[in-house]
Amino acid sequence: MEMAELLKLEDNLTAMGANELYTYATEKYPDVPNMGMGKKKLVVRRILNHERNKMNKEESTD
Repeated sequence: MEMAELLKLEDNLTAMGANELYTYATEKYPDVPNMGMGKKKLVVRRILNHERNKMNKEESTD
C-alpha cells in the first residue's frame, strides 16, 4: 500500500457511518482486538496506523 492509497482509504473511512466503520474494522481486522471500538476518529486513526505499520514492515523486509 502506498501513501496515495492510504489517503484514499482515509477518505473512504471518514465517509463511513459509525456502524459501517465498526463492521468494516471488525471484518477486515479480526486478529486485532478492539479495532472498531471507540470514537469514529480514533477508529480511523487505528486503521490507518495499522496499515502504515504493515506498509513499513513490508518495505523493511524488501
